[in-house]
Amino acid sequence: MPSRIARTTTSMILIAANLLPLVAVLKGDAGMGDVFIIYWFENLVVWFTTTVKILTAQGMGGAWGQDGRLLGNALVAAFFAVHFGLFTLVHGVFSFTLARLTGGLTGEPQTWALLMLAITASHLISLGLNWFGQGERNVATARKTMAMPYPRMVVLHVSVLAAFFLLIGFGRPDGAAANLVPVALLCGLKTALDVGFHLRERVANRRPAAHGGEAVPPG
Repeated sequence: MPSRIARTTTSMILIAANLLPLVAVLKGDAGMGDVFIIYWFENLVVWFTTTVKILTAQGMGGAWGQDGRLLGNALVAAFFAVHFGLFTLVHGVFSFTLARLTGGLTGEPQTWALLMLAITASHLISLGLNWFGQGERNVATARKTMAMPYPRMVVLHVSVLAAFFLLIGFGRPDGAAANLVPVALLCGLKTALDVGFHLRERVANRRPAAHGGEAVPPG
C-alpha cells in the first residue's frame, strides 16, 4: 500500500475511534466518567503496541538480532514496560477518581466493548499498516520509539484535568446535557492531539527517499 494511502487510512480510523465516545454521550449510552476511563484504557493499548515496536525496531543499520540488537531492544522494552506502566497506573488512579466525582460509570457493557474494540483496532491497524507494512521499523530505533508516547500522555492528562474542571463548572455533573460540552472539547482536543502525534511519528519514521521522490516502500 502506498505510504500516503496508509497514512490517510490510519488517520481516518484514528479520528473515527476518537469521536465514538462523543457519539455515545450524545446518545445517552455513556457519561463523562466513562469517557475518562475509556481514554485511560487507550494507554494500555499504547503500552502494548509501543512494546511491540521497541522489540522489533531495526534502525541504525544492521540486521535485527546482530551486534546485541535483540538484547538491547529487549532491555529498552523492559524499561519502557515498567516506566510507562507506572505512569499508566497513576493516570488510572487519577481517571477513576475523576470518574467517581463526575457521576461514576453509566455506560452499558456493549458500549464499553464497542469503544474499547474501536480504540484497540485503531492502534493495531496502524501498527500493521505503518510499522510493519511501510517498513517504519527499519528506520526507527528502540530508544526513539520508547520516547514517542510520553508527550501524548502528558498532554492528554492535562486535557482530562481541564475537561473535569469545565464539567464541575457547569454545576451539573450528571446527564448528557451537562456532559456534552466538556466531552466535545475533550474529544476534539484529544483527536487533534492524536492525529498530530500520529503524523509526527509517520514523518519521523519515514524511509529515505530515492532520488528525491516519494519515500522508498519496504522491499
